[in-house]
Amino acid sequence: MKESKNIVIGLLCAVICVMAVAYAAFATTLTVNGTASIESEWGVEITDIQCEATAASGGEELDEVTKSFEATTAHFEFKFKQPGDTGTCTVTVKNTGNLEAKVESINSTAQDGEDGSIGLEEGAIKYEVSGISNGELLGGSNTTTLTVKATFQDTETMPEEKNLTKKLTVTINYVQNLAAKD
Repeated sequence: MKESKNIVIGLLCAVICVMAVAYAAFATTLTVNGTASIESEWGVEITDIQCEATAASGGEELDEVTKSFEATTAHFEFKFKQPGDTGTCTVTVKNTGNLEAKVESINSTAQDGEDGSIGLEEGAIKYEVSGISNGELLGGSNTTTLTVKATFQDTETMPEEKNLTKKLTVTINYVQNLAAKD
């Protein structure tokens, strides 16, 4: 019996050794290394403004339209000589990044010209801003256009000043489009 006890103990020791070796073989540490990076750019800006002014039928040639821009704000000054004169500007806006942009708002404000001419609220000069609307998307590296039109209303009579001037500022506010992609 002592001999069978020794055999059982020897077998148990052998089984324990085999189990220890098997555990060591399967209990290795798995190490996973990785890196993640985002390579995206954000930028929306006005890149160009082209304007043309049209004199009322049979009228004198219009003075030039003064224009300037920085970032997403454009400034205009239209100088009119008689009722019916119009000025139209096409503003080019470019998404210079690779992230999709969304129009959050478009703000336009008119100010009296330096010559103290008739204010917008009095209806002499009518402004129309069109071509871009709230919520519109602009994909990465794409362009879109905005049109600004100023008209010296035909129903108005010429004020005592020789030229009628009204300044306009238009600002387009863009945000990143965070909507989920399908």
